[in-house]
Amino acid sequence: MNPIKRAMLEYWGERCEDYEEGCVVCDAWREYDNLVMDNKIANNLFLQEMVLRNAPPLDPAIRTAINKLIVERKPNDDN
Repeated sequence: MNPIKRAMLEYWGERCEDYEEGCVVCDAWREYDNLVMDNKIANNLFLQEMVLRNAPPLDPAIRTAINKLIVERKPNDDN
């Protein structure tokens, strides 16, 4: 078990069975969940950035085709 979750259990105790507005235990666990989710999102964004940085450059023809799709919404001159 990670040390933060262990500290949450020691300080706040187990999660309530159902969320109850105004319950300090529920609010503490909700904040914990928000921090965990924020961390997961940040890690995913960091990983995506690292993958993109290490990817080989696009062939200029592919880059042109993608730009055309974005700007004109046409895959080629035939459409």
